[in-house]
Amino acid sequence: MSSLPSRKVKIMFKLGLTGGIATGKSTISNYLISKNIPVLDADKIARLVVEPGTPGLSEIVDYFGDAILQDDHTLNRKALGKIVFSDAQARDKLNAITHPRIQQMMTEQLAQLAKQNTPLVVLDIPLLLENHNVAGADAVMLVTIPKHVQLERLMDRDQLTLTEAENRITAQMPLSEKEQLADYIIDNSGSITDTYKQVDQIIQQILF
Repeated sequence: MSSLPSRKVKIMFKLGLTGGIATGKSTISNYLISKNIPVLDADKIARLVVEPGTPGLSEIVDYFGDAILQDDHTLNRKALGKIVFSDAQARDKLNAITHPRIQQMMTEQLAQLAKQNTPLVVLDIPLLLENHNVAGADAVMLVTIPKHVQLERLMDRDQLTLTEAENRITAQMPLSEKEQLADYIIDNSGSITDTYKQVDQIIQQILF
């Protein structure tokens, strides 16, 4: 487990929040926000760096073609998702386009929070461990659930077939491997009250 900075020193602790797809990471992110803990959401930033007119979207279109655009010239995420979740090379190319831009914007936002002497910030990053923690989180909190529950939730949430859901899960590092790399593990297979209790205990340990 990562060593924690003394609260007597004004050091902003960066807690990485990650998990597998459909494990309930957003639920925990929203809970942290409700507790007035700043959360930098990589998914939201990812949408900003591919808005119409951005270099990110232009580069994606250059590689994948106009077929991944909606009629209003915004990114068709469903069409792009079908490509990258079944083609590792295409997925790597997309990541190479978007990840540096996401990291740059996140770094800028972290700098602003540091100026405000923020004691704790959460970095909500789905592929934090796959990308070897390039965001520089001081500790990693992993949200996990059993594989069969993950499949059911993903199929229901995104209206996917079993094969499509399995492809999306397989595209990420297995949860069992992530558990070996995480500092804190949240078991999100129980009640929401139990999940929140686990989160509270971790935050208390970090801050106090």
